[in-house]
Amino acid sequence: MREITYELLAIDDRDVVAVATGEEALIAFQKSPFDIVVTDISLPAMSGFDLVRHVKKLAPAVPIILASGYPLHLEEAQLASNIRAITKPFDSPQLEALIEDLFGSLAVSGASRPADHR
Repeated sequence: MREITYELLAIDDRDVVAVATGEEALIAFQKSPFDIVVTDISLPAMSGFDLVRHVKKLAPAVPIILASGYPLHLEEAQLASNIRAITKPFDSPQLEALIEDLFGSLAVSGASRPADHR
């Protein structure tokens, strides 16, 4: 899924960083924060939920998409409003719709929208 998601996001000339674990993602994020984080829930060692909690401590405004093989009920997880879920397998239009939804929500809330998210 990581490779497919990478390809879906890289099509529009985005700068995309793909890593295999939550720990690697957190290290990469600490070096250079991202405009958006897309992560699977099921990761080795650190779960996707744990990664979300770490990212939110570092940069609360960064939007996050959580991918899962089953539907997620994010309100039960008590996560921030700038987090969305997508069910695997997903396609490019579904992913793009979530990205647009997240950045549209940021614009409505008054948060700045990253210029290079596309």
